[in-house]
Amino acid sequence: MSDYDANLLTVGKGTADYFETIVDAKKVSVEARTQFAKQVSNWILGELGRLLNETNRDISSVKITPQAFVELLDLVSDGTLSNNMAKSVFEQMFDSGKAPAQIAEEQGLMQISDTDALGSAVDEAIEANPKAVSEFLDGKEQAIRFLVGQVMRITRGSANPQLATQLLKERLEAVRQSV
Repeated sequence: MSDYDANLLTVGKGTADYFETIVDAKKVSVEARTQFAKQVSNWILGELGRLLNETNRDISSVKITPQAFVELLDLVSDGTLSNNMAKSVFEQMFDSGKAPAQIAEEQGLMQISDTDALGSAVDEAIEANPKAVSEFLDGKEQAIRFLVGQVMRITRGSANPQLATQLLKERLEAVRQSV
């Protein structure tokens, strides 16, 4: 964490205490703790700071528990939520104090990160787009982006795009090998 961030976090005792409580709530190795502290710092100084300014509130009024904060960051780290989805969930956590998984579930924001569940959407995208498949097989790597977009459309934006890309490449390479 930069000196600038550290200074911002320690301007007020409430913010510093909140930061420390969140970092302490996650039991990780010393190496991972530094990276996690930077993540927490980014969220407190970014999203939380923005919401506090917009609502003219201070840190003492925050309804997000340290455990819920950790849970949100874990959902981002494991690919369950994208960063954009997490920001939306965070705003709702700020307003309601609800747990991030509960909000994400209620809003249908959980990314599909299950290979089997995503596999059918990948297969559907491949079957419905023979031109893009042909372009990929002809060496046009950018065709994969179009197919990922189709998977996202099929899943209404809930597919994990990295996993969708991986599955598409695996399936298309298998097609290439069989030709």
